[in-house]
Amino acid sequence: MELTSWIILGGGLLSAAAWIWYYASLGKSISAEEKAAGRDLTYEINPFTGKK
Repeated sequence: MELTSWIILGGGLLSAAAWIWYYASLGKSISAEEKAAGRDLTYEINPFTGKK
C-alpha cells in the first residue's frame, strides 16, 4: 500500500473511533439523567435546547 492509502485508512479509523466515542458518551449522559429523574425522559427533553 502507498503512504496516501495508509493516511486515508488511518483518518477513517480515527473518524470512526470519534463517532463511536461520541455516541457512547451521549448514551451514558442520557442514562445518568434518566436514572437521576427516576423515569424515561425520551419525549420530555428537547435535544437542541435541553428544555421541555
